[in-house]
Amino acid sequence: MKIEKIANLLGCKPIIRNDIEVKNISPIDRATSTDLAFLSNPKYEKYLQSTKAGCVIVSDKINPDNYPTLNLVICKNPYLAFAKVLRLLFLPGTPEPSISKNTFLGENATIDETARVEDFAYIGRGAVIGKQTHIMPFVYIGENTKIGDNCIVYPNVTIREKCVIGNNVIIHSGSVIGSDGFGYADTEDGEHLKIPQIGNVVIEDNVEIGACVTIDRAALDSTVIKRGTKIDNLVQIGHNVEIGENSILVAQAGISGSTKLGKNVILAGQTGIAGHLTIADNVIITAKSGVGSSIKKSGVYSGIPVYDHKNWLKSSAVTPKLYEMYKKIKELEKRLEVIENAND
Repeated sequence: MKIEKIANLLGCKPIIRNDIEVKNISPIDRATSTDLAFLSNPKYEKYLQSTKAGCVIVSDKINPDNYPTLNLVICKNPYLAFAKVLRLLFLPGTPEPSISKNTFLGENATIDETARVEDFAYIGRGAVIGKQTHIMPFVYIGENTKIGDNCIVYPNVTIREKCVIGNNVIIHSGSVIGSDGFGYADTEDGEHLKIPQIGNVVIEDNVEIGACVTIDRAALDSTVIKRGTKIDNLVQIGHNVEIGENSILVAQAGISGSTKLGKNVILAGQTGIAGHLTIADNVIITAKSGVGSSIKKSGVYSGIPVYDHKNWLKSSAVTPKLYEMYKKIKELEKRLEVIENAND
């Protein structure tokens, strides 16, 4: 693709010193004369001096006169522009419609004529598959589950009965949607009596779910993942949880039952959240934090249990010095004791 065409598609300004055709996309330090690269972080501007890239997407804060031999595409947000280029060139196209003869189709299952269902998928009774949705091999879709348009369900995904999947949803391999919630009642004998989980999971439009994610069905109502949310690999979401719009859940985060997250919440890796809590909109919880009470105000939180991130940083700076402080306190106590005894 010509540089000018790339710039026009992005709505950015091209600066062309050598009109080439871009053939690939590469990191700026390994790009060749026919590659497109990008630079979003100003601290790496030094790479513009040595790169061999055919063209570089850069910030409008970069002075192009400093690089008189480079082809540039000037954007306000180079990282976003780079993502758009990748989507233009590498997103999978519309799947070729087909239903494998090795697919199991339950009674009254409905598959749109534009969808693609591959070998050994199981489509349960009354299930619905929408337009241009791609179901890959060994996917299990339970009874009366509905999957919308333009979805991609990768191999070995399990979507159990009565779940509802919106449009433009991506579910990666090994994930389980609609597994039983972890609910038990203790008997007089101390046994744990399983509570039937008769609700479902609702996943709204434009959600992406990573590999080996588990989302439990609700006990009575719905576990809900709202539109635009992105979930990394190995995340556990308990029953009756609600995840607000455009939230991000990073790998190994875990959310206990009946907790509600607001919009634009970010849970960093290995964050744990207890059950029956409410997390406000625009909250960021940093890695390995533990949340044991509701968070009512937007902001950044850290620690176990979590508190304001800035205060946590101050506390963390003090923690390595605690033992030395303890020794000094003990020494001062001894001195004080000597002084008090002398006064007696």
